[in-house]
Amino acid sequence: MTVAHALLASTLAATVLVTVVNTAPATADTSIAYRLNTFERATAGRPYPLSEWAKDGWHAPRGRGMDERTLVDDDVAHSGRHSLRVSYPAGRIGPRDSGAQAPFRLAPAREYHVSFWVRFSEDFSWGTTSFGGKLGLGLAGGAGCSGGRVCDGENGFSSRMIWRRDGLAAVYYYHMDKEGRFGDQAFLRVDDADVHYPRGEWVNIVQRLRVNTVTDGRANPDGEIEVLYNGAPAAEVTGLRLVSNDDLVDKAYFSSFFGGSTEGFAPADDSHIWYDDLRVSALPGDLCEIGGCV
Repeated sequence: MTVAHALLASTLAATVLVTVVNTAPATADTSIAYRLNTFERATAGRPYPLSEWAKDGWHAPRGRGMDERTLVDDDVAHSGRHSLRVSYPAGRIGPRDSGAQAPFRLAPAREYHVSFWVRFSEDFSWGTTSFGGKLGLGLAGGAGCSGGRVCDGENGFSSRMIWRRDGLAAVYYYHMDKEGRFGDQAFLRVDDADVHYPRGEWVNIVQRLRVNTVTDGRANPDGEIEVLYNGAPAAEVTGLRLVSNDDLVDKAYFSSFFGGSTEGFAPADDSHIWYDDLRVSALPGDLCEIGGCV
């Protein structure tokens, strides 16, 4: 089922969910299947650590780079007055020294949708001799298989957005049948043309992930990933085996850093990315960017 079809099927349910969620306190209650962050509450000019995320209803057991390399910015925003600026120092790779990362808890569900707006700095460096990095908000479940691990159906899965040379856009996912040591990728294409992320311009990314079903401990090849770019269908991956147990999507995975595992992936110059209007929901009707927010 595509995002568009799912949106039509869930309009009434989405309306009910928004009413419940918007009146809920910002606690660690993982029964809430909807998250929104516009960064408007936070104080401009200060970092946005996990304690600040929690005040806005996003809770993660751990994180990297949030204290050192984030800033609530009131000079650049997609909507309102604020956005989140993430920094990527020249010559640095990996979440320890580049960007920021945190697995935010979600109420477990078979399917989730995530939307975020992103803007690369006008002089953003895509890399040095190699080119690639993780971008924004993805989805994961269970132990969140990634980082070159074998995904055996019992240790979870992950799906994130990435860039390649000259900002070539792709979705990068770990599943039971991946072809090599690292995750597989599907490049984004709109109107028969590759998508390249622009510098200095806001763009929107929507991802939908549906976990496969399991029969008698056997993973059925019916998992799905779908990506929209500025509202247009850009990638669809079907036939996925993500789990052989009862793991579901339970993390909104903010993961943004340079790399790759070698220093050649590092930016040649200090670079920045701005994020705004992050939405995560089990129902597509909560995503304004695909005609939701009814």
